[in-house]
Amino acid sequence: MSPPPAVTLTTPPSPARASSILRAVAPSTGPDAPPVAAGKAVIKGRARSSSLVTVTEVGGDELETVVDRLGVGTNENADWVNAPGAWLIHPVLILLCKLLVDAIPGMTQDVGWTVINLGYMAVSFLMFHHVTGVPFESHLTTGGAYDDLTLWEQIDGGAQYTPARKWLTSVPIGLFLISTHYTKYDPVLFTLNFAALVFVLFPKLPILHRLRITVLPEWLHPDPAATPLASRPPSPRGLSEAAKVARANGKVVELRED
Repeated sequence: MSPPPAVTLTTPPSPARASSILRAVAPSTGPDAPPVAAGKAVIKGRARSSSLVTVTEVGGDELETVVDRLGVGTNENADWVNAPGAWLIHPVLILLCKLLVDAIPGMTQDVGWTVINLGYMAVSFLMFHHVTGVPFESHLTTGGAYDDLTLWEQIDGGAQYTPARKWLTSVPIGLFLISTHYTKYDPVLFTLNFAALVFVLFPKLPILHRLRITVLPEWLHPDPAATPLASRPPSPRGLSEAAKVARANGKVVELRED
């Protein structure tokens, strides 16, 4: 005759540990809970979000952030756009790059202006809309006030429709019109130039100020909290021994078969 099962009363180290054990072994005990086969553990994690696109706001107007920006004073990372000669440097660089491109043997005007347009759009997007923070200044000086803001969002303290913003918006539009004229409205080159223009003008819209759009956030930025509670299935011996775990009056009652 086999001896009766041994009953062991143990006090868990903390209520959180007991709760995690109950969720891992017996996560559902209600009347509508699905049946669980004997000898099998249930792995449960937080459900994934079904959102394909998320929009988040950065660089808010919290008191600490505003105080840090006021303490910084002049933001030299963005104030250079209003300096003398800052507006003139754009057409000068465009013309210099055009001379270099024309020096390439076999280069035509339509292809040359398309290369200049695409290159300017790529550099403009990288400089004004991709890099965040103050790259050439220490964190102790800025207090992290501009860590989440792009250069475009830092210009003129975030004010919209300023002369500097209007000029930086008109330059890519004018370059697109020049490129379109010299390409004689070729469908392929026109599509490339127009797509580059939209790609640069879209983040300049005031409605998108300090907003971040993420496509497929679950794939690009997985949530660590969605990891299942049990990283691997229990061993066969553990399944035979752990017949049932239940909580009663703040204690864990574990029934084992010797």
